[in-house]
Amino acid sequence: MPGIEAWADPQELRRCIRDLTALSASPAIWRAYDAHQIAESAAAAMLSIIDCEFVHVSLPDKEIEVARVGRGVDPDSAPVIAAALGERLARQPDGQTVISVPLNEGTLRFAFAPIGFGDNAVLVAASHRTGFPTEAQQLLLCTCSNYVTLELERWDAEMHQRRFVALVERSSDLIGFASLDGTTQYLNPAGLEFISLSHLDEKHRPHVLDYVHPEDRARVRDELWPVMMQERRWVGEVRLQHFATGAAIPFFVDWFRIDDPRSVQPMNIAAICRDLTTQKRSEAELRHLNETLERRVAARTRELADANLLLRAESIDRRRMNARMQKLQLELYHAARFSEAGQMAAALAHELSQPLTAAANSASAVRRLLATDESEKLGEAREAMVEVAEQMVRAGQIIRRLRDFISRGETEKQVESIAIMVEEASALALSGSTTGVNVHFCFDPDASLVLVNPIQIQQVLTNLIRNAIEAMTACSRRDLRITTARLNEETIEVAVSDTGIGLSADGAGRLFQPFVSTKPHGMGLGLSICKSIVGAHGGCLKCEPNPGGGAIFRFTVAAVGADDAK
Repeated sequence: MPGIEAWADPQELRRCIRDLTALSASPAIWRAYDAHQIAESAAAAMLSIIDCEFVHVSLPDKEIEVARVGRGVDPDSAPVIAAALGERLARQPDGQTVISVPLNEGTLRFAFAPIGFGDNAVLVAASHRTGFPTEAQQLLLCTCSNYVTLELERWDAEMHQRRFVALVERSSDLIGFASLDGTTQYLNPAGLEFISLSHLDEKHRPHVLDYVHPEDRARVRDELWPVMMQERRWVGEVRLQHFATGAAIPFFVDWFRIDDPRSVQPMNIAAICRDLTTQKRSEAELRHLNETLERRVAARTRELADANLLLRAESIDRRRMNARMQKLQLELYHAARFSEAGQMAAALAHELSQPLTAAANSASAVRRLLATDESEKLGEAREAMVEVAEQMVRAGQIIRRLRDFISRGETEKQVESIAIMVEEASALALSGSTTGVNVHFCFDPDASLVLVNPIQIQQVLTNLIRNAIEAMTACSRRDLRITTARLNEETIEVAVSDTGIGLSADGAGRLFQPFVSTKPHGMGLGLSICKSIVGAHGGCLKCEPNPGGGAIFRFTVAAVGADDAK
């Protein structure tokens, strides 16, 4: 013991030996303590043994700080002293130092003893006495710090061991280890349950190969064991056997060698095994489902192929029928246009033939009279010219009468549903059309009944819808919208809008004139007739640009109230 020869006082020597003996009994007590309790006990022992006023134990890695005060120090000063001490420890981790403590405690002399358990772990004692610490006190302080170090290391080792044992014991995997000759030394509860063993017999411990299914034992003994011993590890699948039933159980095995950390020589063989029964069953079920699904997909694919062939055949027949219907409709429309034009031409020829013939005869008579150069014939010539003028006026009246008949002719009217007429006219106009058009209806519930000639109004609707479809033929966006709206108690408006090429400013001004058409082969009578029909119903037909592109045609008809319809 260093420095004992210099101690002249045998009494002091005996006291030091007594304190060392008392201190040596502490580790036996500390075996039941945790880390914080060990630090508390060490602080209390140092406060008593070396008769000091302040003891501080700092274990930063464990987040433990313990401070004890003795006689002559206010207990409330402990935090302030500890804070001042912390600043000094950053510069002087061991040895001795003097700190002036506030709160009227005076000057404290500190002695330090490092605790070999993490950085900045230290045992500190302090006293007001001038000679503090003596060699004996420093010796006792260092001895206590050594004991604390050993006990904390033991406590840590036991904690790690308990955690490891709890982890292994509670694991659902088979975990065990054996000697180098293959004799089982340990098997966790899950392993014992897997192979149907209640415990390991101390006298007759199974060999590693006893756990392996007989069909896999030769492979384990001759191939896997040598590889594991040489490479220090083998991972793969092995079948183990159930001791009670002999059934083969597939396991995923992690088999490895445990070596001595000093000599690096093998000591034991360990294994961690996971039961693959559930996984194998799931894989088999998944394969079965995949095979079943593949068969169902193949069968469904054949059904879809047959259905596709049938649809293609039906599509071809439908296209042929549509082409035939379109051809017939074109011929019908062509004949209708010729009929309308022929009727108008016949009416005009019949009505105009007489006044025009009379005017022509009178003009010839005037020419003959003027050719004689006789002045007395001038009176007759003037009378003939008056007759020519009268006949030309008569021709104009004939034309005006025919126009008035067309625009304001008598027509039979009845109460009809405007929605039904719109839907029927749309179906007629769209039949046979090869242009994909998105049709939208928007019917005002307050605008349902109208007083019209249904045939004539459907003729107007069909004409307007067909014109809209033809205007969108070359456009990528083809939206046809037909709406109804009640303008007032007496009037309902019908609007047909498209997203076609629209109307030019030049064409819009002459749109409703007869024989004016924007179509390459149109006769220019359709919109003129529509305007005449709408006018005969007391309404008006007009056109305006569509804000979204294209055109909107609007016409009005007479509304009928629900009470009037009864």
